[in-house]
Amino acid sequence: MTEQTLPWLGNITAAEFLRDYWQKKPLLVRNAFPEIASLIDPDELTGLSMEEGIEARIVIEKGKTPWQVMHGPFTDKTFSKLPKTHWTLLVQAVDHYLPELGDYLDYFNFIPNWRIDDIMVSYAPEGGSVGPHFDQYDVFLIQGRGQRHWQLGQYCDDSTPRLPDVKLRILQDMQPWFDEVLNPGDLLYVPPGLAHYGVARNDCMTYSIGFRAPGLAQLLERVVDNALEAKGGHRLYVDPDLSAQPNPGQLSDAALENLRRQVLAVLEDPAQFREAVLPFLTEAKYEDYEPETAELADDELVEVLAAGALLRRDPASRYVYIGSSDAAERLFINGEDAGLPTSAATLGALLAERRRLQESDLAPWLQQPDIVEWLSAQVRAGYWFLEFASDDI
Repeated sequence: MTEQTLPWLGNITAAEFLRDYWQKKPLLVRNAFPEIASLIDPDELTGLSMEEGIEARIVIEKGKTPWQVMHGPFTDKTFSKLPKTHWTLLVQAVDHYLPELGDYLDYFNFIPNWRIDDIMVSYAPEGGSVGPHFDQYDVFLIQGRGQRHWQLGQYCDDSTPRLPDVKLRILQDMQPWFDEVLNPGDLLYVPPGLAHYGVARNDCMTYSIGFRAPGLAQLLERVVDNALEAKGGHRLYVDPDLSAQPNPGQLSDAALENLRRQVLAVLEDPAQFREAVLPFLTEAKYEDYEPETAELADDELVEVLAAGALLRRDPASRYVYIGSSDAAERLFINGEDAGLPTSAATLGALLAERRRLQESDLAPWLQQPDIVEWLSAQVRAGYWFLEFASDDI
């Protein structure tokens, strides 16, 4: 995909997009995904927002307070009391519950999977908005049904003035230079920090493919914790070249630099850094998430795949491997080492790359009992599930 022109990026290559647009400037592509408009309707989204454990919000521009925010799960009564216009329903991680939506992530697989956050879906009647704001992550906004008017403004940071006494991070002032209406299927890429303001022209739905940027302070905390655990906390400062100094109460520049170098040496161990980063990057989006387990015997997996079933990756689970581009040395799933068999290195890379697999994809490994046993265990653990042609997904 790196060198071929991609219609959903306006007939430029992925390499050109990453060079010229990614985290640099916005991109508008008309009719990038025309079929997405019929993928989910407002009633289905509303139903999701009523389920326990699903992250959902409603933003009312002129509610009990300006830009009032309500958190789900909601009820029929919640929606019956909403005004006719100027409100928005937002549901996070809809790709976790609608695998067909998650398949759209394949269009962006020139960006590493560990950078993906989720696909949020919003519904708004006329005038619905969440106000002018900026995000700290990259986002592809795809218009579903209806139309949304978008304005883009200046680049912002934490010092940019926001409205006081409002829970949302709404900008006090935005200087728009981009002013366009998105129709069903249109795509708008917005880089981090760029002010944007979308307002529904009519009943509309928007799909937001968001990318996460791991917090460096959080990552440092994991690296430090892992280093302390690996070293047992027993490694001590040494100064064999200590020389006499006139004032023993002084922390000399030389000693301070020596301390700094020795602390950083603990953190700069590549092996320990890797051991801290792999679980961190593959943790599930929600701390309490547990895949749905299944009953499956080892021999049953081979049989159902031969009968035409597909193996679909659990949409909410995160996979990352280390190794070469087509062979996994180790595979991590949801923060844990998956214990990939040594003979399954190329399978591990395939599992981390693909969301759906059929028997022909797995044929080289289905003759190896140890790999079939491991793969069956992954299905039982809920990291993959079997999908039949008759399934409604």
